[in-house]
Amino acid sequence: MRFGVFLPPFAEFAEPQRVVALAKLAEESGWDGLFLWDHMLAAPGMAVADPWVTMAAVATVTNRIRLGALVTPLPRRRPWVLSREMATLDQLSGGRLIAGIGLGDDGWSEFSSFGETVDPLIRGQMLDEALELLQRFFSGAPVSYSGRHYVVHSPPLLPAPLQIPLPIWGGFRWPNRKPLARIAKLQGCFPIYHTPGALPPPDPADILALRVALSDLGAQPDLDIAVRCALSLEDPAGVPETVAALAESGVTWMLEGVRPGAPPDQVMAVVSDGPPDGL
Repeated sequence: MRFGVFLPPFAEFAEPQRVVALAKLAEESGWDGLFLWDHMLAAPGMAVADPWVTMAAVATVTNRIRLGALVTPLPRRRPWVLSREMATLDQLSGGRLIAGIGLGDDGWSEFSSFGETVDPLIRGQMLDEALELLQRFFSGAPVSYSGRHYVVHSPPLLPAPLQIPLPIWGGFRWPNRKPLARIAKLQGCFPIYHTPGALPPPDPADILALRVALSDLGAQPDLDIAVRCALSLEDPAGVPETVAALAESGVTWMLEGVRPGAPPDQVMAVVSDGPPDGL
């Protein structure tokens, strides 16, 4: 199992220099990854940084940790532009990018504020088309595509990512199983559990059910399953048992979840302590 920090670049962490300092500390403290939320808006009045520019800065001051955005809502991005951002960041980081993709939602009016469609059916169609286009662009070959929402006739977009294939994790809300057919074709899965308040670890039984469902849909046995939780808030004596149980159920990445607006000093202290023990 690998361990990462899952950070909203909001409020004080909308300052890229602060995230860069956190990333350096995470690498020094033994964490395996730093993942940023990808949003346009947060709570009214809360600052929000662009995750892709911030990750580029992180890539230049780290050497080992993986980095990525969890998750990027493809329906509000032009896939050809996003493909260049992803390929460039993978090149800049020396092949350390993990791309997270999903449908997104309008919880903070991130679609409706800008005249974007909020219809989940239409956004689902856009997600599937954009995902196919991303994968075609990453191949380094010419792309001809005529879909319902995108029409592309493009020469090769170069350079390609260093990683072939570039790891893509699909985000979705458990227990909604409809997205699993899409995710089973990817390299990873990021189930999101609705838990108001603190972020407890998921039930290992749910992870087992998820792993079986993905396998039944043809997913590769080594497909990553990443979960977010706040183990720093758990009883320290119970953390090893929790980590071991989730690893046994099929979790390959545990992400220490940070709430929007969390005090920077508190977050830095958790990161400085390093990832939880248990394996």
